[in-house]
Amino acid sequence: MIRLPFINRLQPAVRFLRNEHGVAAIEFALIGPVLVFGLVAMADVGLAVRDRMALDHIVRVGAQNAAQNPGTEAVLRILRAASVDSLTRSTSTAALSVGVTEECVCPEAPANTVACATTCSGQSSTFIYYVLQANTVAAGLLLPDMPIQSRARVQIR
Repeated sequence: MIRLPFINRLQPAVRFLRNEHGVAAIEFALIGPVLVFGLVAMADVGLAVRDRMALDHIVRVGAQNAAQNPGTEAVLRILRAASVDSLTRSTSTAALSVGVTEECVCPEAPANTVACATTCSGQSSTFIYYVLQANTVAAGLLLPDMPIQSRARVQIR
């Protein structure tokens, strides 16, 4: 049997390559950042969904009160009161805007808005609607800012 002197020098390198100590740590180092990014992204989406649900609640409270036809200013006050402490993050609260508009349409042309004092054809009165909306921007931790809107149209008459 012939022994080659350079093989003795390669044996430590071969032993090192076959060694499996620390493989789990290296695998975690490769997968860990992806997992952390996924968790933070899910938290961003969860907070945005929670903000959307809060906007829906604000608009529903306004719609319930708008059905009694108290006027646009009264409905706007109710929307603002319902929006206090309703969003999760201060950045969403700072960007929160609520609004109420009154629309009137004729029964024969519901897509066209008219003045509320208008008498429609056939001497029918106009349908009165309140359009309530709430808007905010959900600021993400990792994801970009997401605009969120909730809107309701309530028929009064």
